[in-house]
Amino acid sequence: MRINIEPDEHIIASLPKVWGNEVGLMGFFKKSKEGILVLTNKQIIFVPKFVPLIPREREKFFGGDEAKVTVMDHYSESDLDEDISEQSTSLLLPLDSIANVENVELRKVNFLRIKCIFNGKTKTYDFGIAESVTNYPIRQPLKFYNVDWSAWIKLIKSYL
Repeated sequence: MRINIEPDEHIIASLPKVWGNEVGLMGFFKKSKEGILVLTNKQIIFVPKFVPLIPREREKFFGGDEAKVTVMDHYSESDLDEDISEQSTSLLLPLDSIANVENVELRKVNFLRIKCIFNGKTKTYDFGIAESVTNYPIRQPLKFYNVDWSAWIKLIKSYL
């Protein structure tokens, strides 16, 4: 039985190894997190979870400097629901709260930027793919890939 996602909700696309960060003053006090970015037919979900990938799998998800629209193998709606329950810092963005989805270039790197409106307040989130990561003192990205997010943006806008 699903607790966090609705029974008729299903995964459309999922992308592992994504780093999420809240933009603005509140984002300054929070560290970016690595996880899985999932688009369902009702919301966008970011679950902080480390997923190891082999080079062949990496090519499937973001080969050719492009974030591909695909679904992770062996990752179902029940797995997503379980991960949301385990990770209290999961980010759930209902599609009806999304004001804008765009590709933003910061420091010569493209990020997926999602702006949402909650209770009259606008929150902005950036998502990117890390090229290199430091593990000490905590796991944080050092350098990001310059990835084209246009396929994801087109797909998200088609559900808005």
